[in-house]
Amino acid sequence: MKTKILLGIIAFLLILVIAAGAFWWSRRPQVITLDDGTKLTLLAVDYGKRHTPPAVKLPAARGRRGNGSFTTQNSALCVWFRRDYTNNTYFNAQFYIYDKAGTACVESSGRNGGYGGGQQKGSDLIAVWFDSFPREQSKLIVRVQEWGQDEGQVMSAKHFVISNPSRGGSFPKWTAESLPATKTDGDFSATLTQLSYGDVGNFNRDQDDPNDAINNGVEAVFQVQQNGTNAVNWSVAQIETSDATGNHQSAGVNSHWDGDNLVADYQFGLWPGQPWKLRVEFSKQSGYDDSELWTVKNIPLEPGTQRDFDNWNRNNRTNRPFAETDLNGIHLKLYPAKKFTDVSPDQQPQGGFELQTTPGPGNGLQLNLVKITDDQGDELENWNSGSSYNGNFADYHYGIRNLDGVTNLTVTIAVHQDHYLEFTANPEKAQ
Repeated sequence: MKTKILLGIIAFLLILVIAAGAFWWSRRPQVITLDDGTKLTLLAVDYGKRHTPPAVKLPAARGRRGNGSFTTQNSALCVWFRRDYTNNTYFNAQFYIYDKAGTACVESSGRNGGYGGGQQKGSDLIAVWFDSFPREQSKLIVRVQEWGQDEGQVMSAKHFVISNPSRGGSFPKWTAESLPATKTDGDFSATLTQLSYGDVGNFNRDQDDPNDAINNGVEAVFQVQQNGTNAVNWSVAQIETSDATGNHQSAGVNSHWDGDNLVADYQFGLWPGQPWKLRVEFSKQSGYDDSELWTVKNIPLEPGTQRDFDNWNRNNRTNRPFAETDLNGIHLKLYPAKKFTDVSPDQQPQGGFELQTTPGPGNGLQLNLVKITDDQGDELENWNSGSSYNGNFADYHYGIRNLDGVTNLTVTIAVHQDHYLEFTANPEKAQ
């Protein structure tokens, strides 16, 4: 009898030990160590517009930024991490959120922290927030992708599992349109014939796992016409994707014409299983009307430094424009072109110029640099080297290649109206 009682006590104690161990295991901190030695520890998750850091004591870090409370424009899911680092470089990593099955993912909407604090090693807080996430699921996956100088993009082998603090609400039901679906804006029309997700486009962000949802994209196929004929001079500039749960993603688009179809590929979409609403911006690329164009001739190339050109946003407030005009409700100022005196002959760009608009394009107005030609009428290669916007003005910064022997430029700018059309459709898995 005593033996049975003793065995029962031992069994009971073993059960308690196992239960305590399982509880400790389930409550242990989730930690990921990246290839560069950075250690990330999951601290807390919150949801809303106001985000307050968890109470945690960190070693003093001189110059630490981004560790206080902050506000997001919309209600967002915010994940807080402790970062322990061994070098003071900027934390070059991206965060992605997945559904539990790994069907789809989106990149984080923003991040506070991870600046190094000016110290060789130390700790700080990082807040990563997501405007879009699988709102109907209770458990979510967060993955980290770091950038290594030698390896390129490297996805961490481990991931974080978080609880969804916003789950439990009810959402409206959207009704998908049958495809093909046609929408019009004046003499412009677009028909959505296909909306698919998965293995579409050329999105290779995780080379080690081609089946990772991070490599997936969205493909929307349109038939676009103006005045009853194919509008081959139009492209898709941007697509905003939203769903009934409150998710919202804006994405730049790679679009091209394939026969009679305008094909638009982009990342990231949302999670399938319910209709998506697409707000599609169609933008003209050529064939502008005379009323949409401004051409400035004989712009002299003045000597200047690339350093001053790179600081254009600060410097051009006091510079006098070479030419200015009003076009479709926008005032444009074009500043003198510069030929850099501090670059080698094989370095690009060789020069550039700046353009300012007041106000910045809005309400569907789009600004395009049509072309730059030299004093012999030959077209020069260029690219947009950066732009900035606020409510009162927009600044554009254009670099120019190969200016040997060039003395002056002719620049043509277009300001035109884009078309915005909305479609609600069920995304289909790509075959």
